[in-house]
Amino acid sequence: MKYLDRDGDTWETLSESPAWVLCTKSVVDGFAGQARTAEEAETMYGPLRPVVDDTPAEPQDAPLPASPSAIDVMDRAEVFRAAHALVLDLEWDEREYPAVFDVLSVAKWLEGGE
Repeated sequence: MKYLDRDGDTWETLSESPAWVLCTKSVVDGFAGQARTAEEAETMYGPLRPVVDDTPAEPQDAPLPASPSAIDVMDRAEVFRAAHALVLDLEWDEREYPAVFDVLSVAKWLEGGE
């Protein structure tokens, strides 16, 4: 089986031992022909991605579990009260005071909006 490392070097498993891989094509001259354990090659040059039909396999990212939003945990009134408390806890200049838009912006942020 063939593999590509992060630098684009090609590795193949040795037929006598699948735990060993051999660098068959190297981006850096003089590196090809070196054999390493698969674990060592993975640690030093990895990740080793399988090559299918001489084209590298696309790495598959596992889907991230959806984290609960604030609205899933709290109802809308609790979100508004929490936002109001956060805004009032901020230090305001004597010429400034919090407006309802400040509270609504923080509530939207707590809900995971932009």
